[in-house]
Amino acid sequence: MSHSAFSIRVGTARRAFTLIELLVVIAIIAILAAILFPVFAQAKQAAKRTATLSNLKQDALANVMYANDFDDTLVLVWLGGPWTGPDGGFAIQKLYPYIKNLDTVWDASNPIPNFQGGRPMKDGYWGDWTASGTLGFSNGGMMMPSQGYKPRVISSQEHPAELMMMAACRTSDPQGCFAFTETQPSCYNKIQGRWEDPQSPGYAAASYHNNMLPSAIMDGHAVAAKGMIYSPPANDCDAQTFAWWSGKSSKGDYTPNNEWSAHYLTPRVLNFWGTWWDGTK
Repeated sequence: MSHSAFSIRVGTARRAFTLIELLVVIAIIAILAAILFPVFAQAKQAAKRTATLSNLKQDALANVMYANDFDDTLVLVWLGGPWTGPDGGFAIQKLYPYIKNLDTVWDASNPIPNFQGGRPMKDGYWGDWTASGTLGFSNGGMMMPSQGYKPRVISSQEHPAELMMMAACRTSDPQGCFAFTETQPSCYNKIQGRWEDPQSPGYAAASYHNNMLPSAIMDGHAVAAKGMIYSPPANDCDAQTFAWWSGKSSKGDYTPNNEWSAHYLTPRVLNFWGTWWDGTK
């Protein structure tokens, strides 16, 4: 080998990374990952919330179409038991001819569980399945508690563009929560970790939707509502709702007497959850 060829090979030899340089690169990658992973998680959460709102939009329109076929009257949340024909069943079953897809009654933030009899079968038989879903129906938004839980009539409502009919909710039952009560769902107790009905919409908002509550509104639109959940500083959700009910509303006085009732009785929140003492509000 000539001296010139040896010189060329020596001159083109590459220098390897030092340990310090490798550590710097790894540190930069770790920093970028720490910055970007939460962003990716937020984007994924936002995408699931968008999918949930799409489901709620379809549910809202199904409710409106049902009402159009029944003199502007909404479907009852529960008609007394499993599917037995025109005089029985649950809202999900009554709305099925309008929805045609039971996946729309599920919150996209969690997968739909597999369970026996989870889809309607031939001849209208639903098996043992009745009312599963994690987009639950609001007893206060769809019915009139003060009048024996009769269904609301859309044209009789004062705030159809604000009144919530369905919302994301969670319970310990893997098959979901098909309905929730009237006033108490606006209070969620973080300290006690209450996630059974009636606090299940608060649990869904706090744990899955960045404190926003994906909701279907009576006029047919869907929204991720902000500021609709009150989280008390102590374990007093039930105590505060009972104190207001026993001291005020049961006597026909609808003025606040504690922090929760002051939150609930503001017009925007009240119009969202609906009242149990007036069928038009």
